[in-house]
Amino acid sequence: MNEKLKISLLGCGWLGFPLAIDLISKGYKVKASTTSPDKFPVFRSAGLEPYLFSFDSSHEPDLSEFLESDILVISIPPGRRSVDGLANYRQMAQLIRKQLAISQVSKLIFISSTSVYSESNEILNEFSEIGPETESGKVLAETEALFSELNMQVISLRLSGLIGPNRMPGRFFAGQKNVPNGLAPVNMIHLDDAVALINCLIDSETAQGVYLGCSPSHPTKEEFYSLAAQFENLVAPTFISEKIKWKIISSERTIQELNFKYKYDSFLDWLNKVEY
Repeated sequence: MNEKLKISLLGCGWLGFPLAIDLISKGYKVKASTTSPDKFPVFRSAGLEPYLFSFDSSHEPDLSEFLESDILVISIPPGRRSVDGLANYRQMAQLIRKQLAISQVSKLIFISSTSVYSESNEILNEFSEIGPETESGKVLAETEALFSELNMQVISLRLSGLIGPNRMPGRFFAGQKNVPNGLAPVNMIHLDDAVALINCLIDSETAQGVYLGCSPSHPTKEEFYSLAAQFENLVAPTFISEKIKWKIISSERTIQELNFKYKYDSFLDWLNKVEY
């Protein structure tokens, strides 16, 4: 690894900040963006170079200094909490594409989501047809296509449902009765594996295109969420034993091509060991 390699992280929240800390520990120089100036002291104490950016219709931030890096990682989920969230995301993507084209960045890793796939009742891989059913999934699919036009090494990493610290799975259905589709398989990835997988893609000189991040473990909703609630001392949900709409996200490309090994390759084992 080149210890002088510079990496810019656009979005340094629940996923981005642990990634930044890990990259700093490996000798990378890391720039990190936030929408809150209150995070600057935390970023600086961690060895990060902080930048303040927000994206909305009122202005276009100048990213030129931020993009004086070798690699850009974008880890910003589409905003769903405001009326303008998705429109702002589209504007952000257009601005980044424009400024990336005249930057020194040679590799882009865009953190996307497996929500770009529909519940098509099949096993899905990187080459499966997409068909997003949510507005945020549609925006991510549009953004992937937009970035794929860039003349550089572009990687779209579609992550399944993220779990880990402060995102404990037992709370998702705790106490609910007759939750439908109880026999549908679960597609998730632990924060530690997501960070490790992004690191693997950063290190790869040949990775290109779409990759899927998902644990090889696919227990049913009923198995997984019942056990998760039990170990968090929550009221266990009940499920309808049916399998109507589902999908299984394949992790074979990351395992075979990148030789990636998932730390959490069995979520039922993880829950039984209470390794939170």
